[in-house]
Amino acid sequence: MNQTKIITKKTGYGLLPDASYFDKFPAYNPGLVAIVRSSDLKVFYVNDAFEYYLGYSNDYLKDIGLSFAEVVEEHQRDHLLNQFNNVKESIAARSAFVIYQLRNQKKITTPFYLYASPILDNSIAEGDLFYILMHPDLSKWGMPFISFDSKDLFLEQFKSEHFGTFEWIIDEDKIYCSPGVYQIYEIDPHNHEITNFLAKEFVHPNDKQRVREETKLALEGNVELNIEYRIITAKQKIKTIHCLARAIKNRDGKAIKYAGSIRDVTEQRYIEEDLKRKVEELYNSNKELEEFAYVASHDLQEPLRKITTFSDRLSEKYKDVLTGDGAMYLTRMIASAENMRSLINDLLEFSRVSKAGQKFETVDLDTILAQVKTDLELTIEETGTVINSQPLPKVEAVASQMKQLFANIINNAIKFRKPDTSPVITIECTLASKEEKLKHEVNPGDIYYKIQIADNGIGFESEYATRIFQVFQRLHGKAEYPGSGIGLAICKKILEHHKGTIYAENIHDIGARFTFILPEHLPATKGKE
Repeated sequence: MNQTKIITKKTGYGLLPDASYFDKFPAYNPGLVAIVRSSDLKVFYVNDAFEYYLGYSNDYLKDIGLSFAEVVEEHQRDHLLNQFNNVKESIAARSAFVIYQLRNQKKITTPFYLYASPILDNSIAEGDLFYILMHPDLSKWGMPFISFDSKDLFLEQFKSEHFGTFEWIIDEDKIYCSPGVYQIYEIDPHNHEITNFLAKEFVHPNDKQRVREETKLALEGNVELNIEYRIITAKQKIKTIHCLARAIKNRDGKAIKYAGSIRDVTEQRYIEEDLKRKVEELYNSNKELEEFAYVASHDLQEPLRKITTFSDRLSEKYKDVLTGDGAMYLTRMIASAENMRSLINDLLEFSRVSKAGQKFETVDLDTILAQVKTDLELTIEETGTVINSQPLPKVEAVASQMKQLFANIINNAIKFRKPDTSPVITIECTLASKEEKLKHEVNPGDIYYKIQIADNGIGFESEYATRIFQVFQRLHGKAEYPGSGIGLAICKKILEHHKGTIYAENIHDIGARFTFILPEHLPATKGKE
């Protein structure tokens, strides 16, 4: 937009444009036109298009007066003044638009593209005047942005070699492409022009028929074309592109052109395929490990059974003969066999936790706790253990695994008791707070219970709070505290299988506390196994 020199006359406002000057602007200019003063945003002239879209006429300006501040959103007024300053200093800036939300006389806002150019005359003493030209934003983007500045930034991201737009004029079979399309196809726009024929030639041979068929269906049905396919670029690189195009129709409803975009998604698809492959490899590896653990543990039972049987017979038949070291060796062999049996059983349980086919059902955790107490009745009585429990909820779970979860933690609390002190175990249950659910990365909209089992035992060093949930991790010797070192690892796996989590804390001078976060129902997005 060029600078404009105007004729002025002296008025009560000082030197301002003469009314005859505004007659030079055509009534039906291709856009909304206004003359605005930068000092106070006073509007001196509008054309018919301005009146049509925004409701303000030149008569309104004379009788009541209008400030452009009433038209533009308050948070964008500084932006407008900055635009005025830019176009005064740079001729190039006059060809750039800024998007504004303009408010009509009925207080309805609509987005507009706004260009500005200064009107210069050394004799005008009332501040700088600007000629502004506006066009409605018909892009149908809507306004999902905090401001128009953010929309400008959003659009800028498409000025890259990974995105381009095109228009295909159907009758003329002519394609107009943005620079981004040429960059994707690796074509020099100065030497070659992308034609419909050329674009088809770039399609990968294995995808040509599918692209041809889907394009034909879109044309015949006047529907959106949404397709992903491969191309071989001018530099012989294979790329995957996503094409989205929509028919533009005339008044008779006939499609006259397709306007669309293409996006280079090669890297994105490569990452997705690589991730998918790694997940598949991990799944197969875990499955093989679980199957190996199950088969190995199951096959070890038979030789172990024979060792135990013959050891018992040897002990019974030759107990009077075997004395001293012989009796000690036999005793240690029997104890080792029992430890081996316990380890194998725990490995079997560990491998079974995530196996498919286990039934999820509504489980009353109070009933589960009662069953655990019954199973441990003798141990509880011998150690003088006291278990205090609040009412527990009903959850969707595998009943046998819930029983094992409670049994393992309560067993641990009894096992790792302080010398000459009866174990006291306290079980509390509350609803997990929103903050706790967010911390453990579960859906804050679902119901999760926080169940805590605290004891007055020997506890553990806080630095081992994570390690104790790993397979075969022990903090004490077997002679001091027997066990396989798998119990808490099984608890962790059970909670993961139920889309929950578990963690442990050492309560200084008191004991240990185990907390698990358990959903009332399995999250729908995860599904049931």
